[in-house]
Amino acid sequence: METPLPSNDDLIAFGEAVPWREIERQKRQFNRALEMLNADDPGGGLPLGALSDVVGASVSAYYDANQTDGGNVILGACNDERYVLGSVVSDRYRSGQSFLESVVPYNLNPSVNHTNIQETDDPITRMRVLGAEIELGLVHPDGASPTEDEMQDYMRAYYTHALRIGIYPKLDREACQYQIEAHIAPSIGYHKTRTALNGMLMALAASSEETGLQTAMLSCYPTESDFKMTDHPKVATAVDLMLEVNGLFPEYERRLAEAQARYHVTDPASHYVNMFRNQGCHIHIDLAGRSEALGLLTFFTMLKSASAVANMAVLKGGPFVNGTCDPELLCARSYLRSTTVTGHHLDLPTSPHFTPDGLHHYAELLRLERANAAGRAMLYDDSLGTMISAMHNPIGRLRSDLTTLKRVCTLESTGMPVNISPSRMASVLIDMELSHTLIEDYFRKYGCNLEPMYEDKTLWAILGPLDQASFRAQNDLSDRQCTDITVTTAAGTEMRLAEFYEMKRRYMHRAMANIMEITPRDIDEVYMSLCRMLEPPSGNEAQTIAQYIVDPKLRSTGNWGRILRNAYVEAGGTPGKHEPDIVLAVVNQMNDAVRTRWLQPQP
Repeated sequence: METPLPSNDDLIAFGEAVPWREIERQKRQFNRALEMLNADDPGGGLPLGALSDVVGASVSAYYDANQTDGGNVILGACNDERYVLGSVVSDRYRSGQSFLESVVPYNLNPSVNHTNIQETDDPITRMRVLGAEIELGLVHPDGASPTEDEMQDYMRAYYTHALRIGIYPKLDREACQYQIEAHIAPSIGYHKTRTALNGMLMALAASSEETGLQTAMLSCYPTESDFKMTDHPKVATAVDLMLEVNGLFPEYERRLAEAQARYHVTDPASHYVNMFRNQGCHIHIDLAGRSEALGLLTFFTMLKSASAVANMAVLKGGPFVNGTCDPELLCARSYLRSTTVTGHHLDLPTSPHFTPDGLHHYAELLRLERANAAGRAMLYDDSLGTMISAMHNPIGRLRSDLTTLKRVCTLESTGMPVNISPSRMASVLIDMELSHTLIEDYFRKYGCNLEPMYEDKTLWAILGPLDQASFRAQNDLSDRQCTDITVTTAAGTEMRLAEFYEMKRRYMHRAMANIMEITPRDIDEVYMSLCRMLEPPSGNEAQTIAQYIVDPKLRSTGNWGRILRNAYVEAGGTPGKHEPDIVLAVVNQMNDAVRTRWLQPQP
């Protein structure tokens, strides 16, 4: 079977040439040396000789190490093989930090494969820790955009309320001044995740009550707005990059103009990032043994499968952009992504170790300043004729550059929208945990060979990779239909979402019978919850915003995108027209329901 994944022979050959323990040893020594250099002389250059002495092996740079203003890749070596120890972006993206302070360790290990992963500190298959970031916008009840001081007040209020509730208290800023990002602390299991999400909604509602700012927790920032960028050098350089890269493609200038006309954006200063009004649920899953090959396999299967299509459809719902209800789409998030070339679909991240010319491609994106973070240089794409980083692709990222003491590296899904339902988001998050457990177990048995998966037709239907045309077509269809979509799997089978998740539930029980950490209840909690929300046994489902959010028997059921559009039409709106007051009225309906659900005592 032809795939862009590395062959098992290549994985084994690399692992035999360079023992995985030797790479781990060199990385630890390299990271300690960096810490010492930054403590002694953070403004200095890259002393390759001294680093080689500390690491105990040759340390080199892909480009001239004396040219410290540019992006570069730092390499270790063993038995004539080179591998990435760390990377650095150009001075343009360092936010005032020095060269040494900006060097980011490369945490993935290319020598960990299916033959030796059991020797690492992750000897058995188990559910991996999952974390998530929830993007949402803030707006005044009268539609006015918040000031920076008001945003800071909201973040302080959230910190206080979240500490009281017992959830992660810090909100991060997004590129837009009116958006924030809330975090689910890394956890395992449906109950814990849903409880954390409920706590998050409670803290958000309490912060809104205290500050007067309301949440716009939809898949797109909905209300009329200039979508002003946050005043920070890092944001300014990211905007410069987006404008520069999109300017290389006349096709995307046309797409931007079409989107501006579609959503009645008339500000002549509006640009690609002003139109990029996405709000998503970014999901991180730890990679066992820091295995680069496991990350590639998981990206190619799990994030491109019918499971990914189904999960996106479950969470979709957001037809509003800039005070306009889209005339065709129940969820406009994917359309907004398509206005920028960085949202181009990606088949597979580049591997500096296993992709043909992968190291050169990775380094060139950094040198040419086409990637504003080291991890984003792995998202290399040249299918449009010019090399870019598809950093906003609708599938995901392989994160090699997380700067934590544990040197965590993750697979990150970027395709999931945000949703106001904690039950829906918790179900999707834990479905990804279970799916990744399935993939890890498969990798330990078969490596990156997909033939055994193809022979198991149910597994192929659940996690088999969809070709790019099918993935795009189904994603487009779910933008129009949300949870009413019929999913077509890699095996060619067609089924309703509830049928798909019931098939997955039954398969998971069989596939995970020998994984002691996962109980039958863990499986049923996820998939029976999904089936109940998608096709309630009572036959009754939510028809209004209040029912979807508040009603104890109907909440989280129904077609969320259609519910939002119906609320807009019932308020007198006409899809396609610019009617910001009516869109705002729908957002206020949502916030009234949020207050009722999370701030008022329930009977």
